Amino acid sequence: MQIILSQSAPIIGLVILGFLLRQVKIIQATDLPVLTRLILNVTLPPVIFISLVRAQLELSMLVVLALVGAVIPIVLSLVAMLVARGMKLESPVAGVVVLSASVTNISFFLLPFVQVIYGAEGLSRLVAYEVGNSLMNNSYAFYLASRYGAGKNWAWSTCLKKIFALPVVWASILGVAVNLAGVRLPDLLIRLLDPLAAANMPLAMMTLGSSIELRFTNWKPMLVGVGLRLGGGWALGQALILALGLQGLERTVVGLGATMPIGMVVLIYSSLMGLSVELAASTISLSILVALLVTPLLLLLY
Repeated sequence: MQIILSQSAPIIGLVILGFLLRQVKIIQATDLPVLTRLILNVTLPPVIFISLVRAQLELSMLVVLALVGAVIPIVLSLVAMLVARGMKLESPVAGVVVLSASVTNISFFLLPFVQVIYGAEGLSRLVAYEVGNSLMNNSYAFYLASRYGAGKNWAWSTCLKKIFALPVVWASILGVAVNLAGVRLPDLLIRLLDPLAAANMPLAMMTLGSSIELRFTNWKPMLVGVGLRLGGGWALGQALILALGLQGLERTVVGLGATMPIGMVVLIYSSLMGLSVELAASTISLSILVALLVTPLLLLLY
């Protein structure tokens, strides 16, 4: 327990630092999109690429983890649809509840924990899980937002463009290809990528902390969204671990990945599609706060 806390404390401390920097206006609300783009395009791709290049990869297990990462949001979204229908929620609110259940924050929240605690081997498994999760975030979740949105249309071409414009997708593909081909990377490239990868953890956690809002409204759908994402995700993750007989780091990645907070893309889709932006922001923030409390316990469990 002491080891887990000592490794988790600096990461959680960076989230708190990011929140405080936002309160004293060193980080402004207008800075968040810039910081997010910096992480997604500059620091996160090297983390993914290097972890895959350096890890001992078993291709069949990577495929299984990617499929699990895709299945979990689909199942939870279907459950959320039934719950939202039973609660007779209006479409803008129901859309946020369904998206909250199905969109998981892996890259910003969980990846830094795994990077510090489990190293390249853990990261390689998490990246595989995130491939499936990310594909759902940029296709299926976009469809869900469109379905509940104000007369917006959904098209496969738009989703494909979104997916193949993501540097993290190409970092995953290239990392696996280089690893399996046994290619030795030039030392100059490694010396360039390593500092960028090292910068990802503090930058991501401070950005995450600065995005937290403490103005909570519409408690009932907010609690349902958070409960499905964290509680429902944990239960479904355990069921898949047992069904697939996962062990070791694969069990850890699925157990943790299924129980992470709501991804920031819910806020973006809500704004684009005319869903309740205020509910989306408060639901995401509450899920992050709850996840900060339970993640050290989950790390201890796995």
